[in-house]
Amino acid sequence: MSTLIAFFLKYLLAPIIVLTSLIIMKSIGKGKSALKMKKLIVFILVLALILALPSLLGLLKYEFVWGGLIISTTIYLLLGYCFNLFSKTELFKVIGFKKEKWLLLFSYFISVVLGAWIYYLVFTWLSKLNYGVWAMCNTLWFFIPVFYTFSKEKFVSIPTAFYKLWRGENDEKDQEYWDNIDTFRLMQVTIKVKRNINSNLYASFSVKMPEDITIGKWFNRFVEDQNIRFPNDVIELENDKEDYGWIFYTNKWLPFPLFIRMLDFNENVVKNNIKNKMIIYARRVIQNDKAAEAEAEAEAEAKTTATQEK
Repeated sequence: MSTLIAFFLKYLLAPIIVLTSLIIMKSIGKGKSALKMKKLIVFILVLALILALPSLLGLLKYEFVWGGLIISTTIYLLLGYCFNLFSKTELFKVIGFKKEKWLLLFSYFISVVLGAWIYYLVFTWLSKLNYGVWAMCNTLWFFIPVFYTFSKEKFVSIPTAFYKLWRGENDEKDQEYWDNIDTFRLMQVTIKVKRNINSNLYASFSVKMPEDITIGKWFNRFVEDQNIRFPNDVIELENDKEDYGWIFYTNKWLPFPLFIRMLDFNENVVKNNIKNKMIIYARRVIQNDKAAEAEAEAEAEAKTTATQEK
């Protein structure tokens, strides 16, 4: 029984996986009139044979563990890079992938499985060593440049997010609130803001924040107070053409720009989950495209309406 299992794993498993994958791809390709199945099969077979060529390094036998392994890895990285370039040629486009990147990756998967299987057979036959299974895993390096390009294209295609902008405003009710504020219910936070649009560094302020007022109105008071204290080094709120808009955010998990959490300036400390001694960033935004801002506000309003209806 063990002999049959070993025979199945060595000689039958990979062809079965390839045939099954081709059947699945053919069924998917029926709805894709541009996909040429015959050319696709030729492409998969040729790529599999190319991926199997480094198996000839099995002639190095025990020396493969050092030099052959490094050479094999380098070859597969270069092959991945070359096929990224090939995918932009007219010869490749006649296969009919067009923008079906998932079909392309599926084709690469079939080729790698078939190529790895051929690699195993040739490497084992040439080297007479028992680590052919591990050696054939080198074919996976082919995916590194491919996945890098694929991920980069997906990342670039992500549309830029539009955020509602806070614009400074004066309200008599706000002044009444600040005149009667409960100083025993203040939270200490650090706010970082650039004093003007040409500043390279953020100015840091350790300030008090009440829990029951919105971030936007609190920011108005903060800027007003700072500009009165330091009239020669004010925090600019406008330019010659328009008032600046503002967004507010804080660190999420780690203090890196990638990990941020946007704060809603229309909500208070509790709703924004602001903790004591938290760092808040205020960033000015010049948005020339008024339509984009209106679209963002309309989208936010639609979400609010949908939530209320639920």
